[in-house]
Amino acid sequence: MFLLNIFEFIGTVVFAISGTLIAIQKKLDLFGILTLSIVTAVGGGIFRDIIIGTTPPMAFKNPFFCFISILTSIITISLYSFISKFTYKKALQEYEIDIFDKDYNSENIKHRISFLRKRTAILKKFNAIFDAIGLGIFTAVGSNIAISNKFSNLFLVICMGSITGIGGGILRDIFVQDIPVVFKKEIYAIASILGAFAFWFLYKHISIIHCLYISAFVTFSFRILSLHFNWNLPKLTIEILK
Repeated sequence: MFLLNIFEFIGTVVFAISGTLIAIQKKLDLFGILTLSIVTAVGGGIFRDIIIGTTPPMAFKNPFFCFISILTSIITISLYSFISKFTYKKALQEYEIDIFDKDYNSENIKHRISFLRKRTAILKKFNAIFDAIGLGIFTAVGSNIAISNKFSNLFLVICMGSITGIGGGILRDIFVQDIPVVFKKEIYAIASILGAFAFWFLYKHISIIHCLYISAFVTFSFRILSLHFNWNLPKLTIEILK
């Protein structure tokens, strides 16, 4: 039970960070950032609880993880603001840019744009890593909850694991008017399905603790590898002949 709580805590923190980074990127206000942080962190668990008949969902019965999401989001905002200011000043010094200088020319502007693009790229990379960690952890947690509730059917375990893993991310993307990652070409839901399958396949043979570790590792690894090697599912393309 203690390990499961630790898993849920870590998953909540990393998904809250992911939601916060997306909200910052989308330029939401403070309420929007905190809301997106909570939705990303507990959304999948709410979906799962409703499906298995746990009502009201645990996120409402025990708001501990909602408070953790808020605290994580506030810390992330503070760190992001500090790091952004520091790196921005460093970039201005590196390129010897003075925005109040009358000779502030197009070349300086190009350097500034280049820096901002690099910062956005770094932000996306960090978000991808945190999102992959959260996906792995919550897939393992959801699979374990399915087994704990005597839902040992393969399809149910995979559904519970995947819904817990991807549910928060789907809500996050919908809230900021993006097509959810799970519906795009990127390998996302497949990674969660593989992690849930690994849990179901192993739970009768090894301890639950090891199942949690392996399931989370399988999901995380497959997601990161798919991003690194640009693995994608095929898209349907229809050519219309004139």
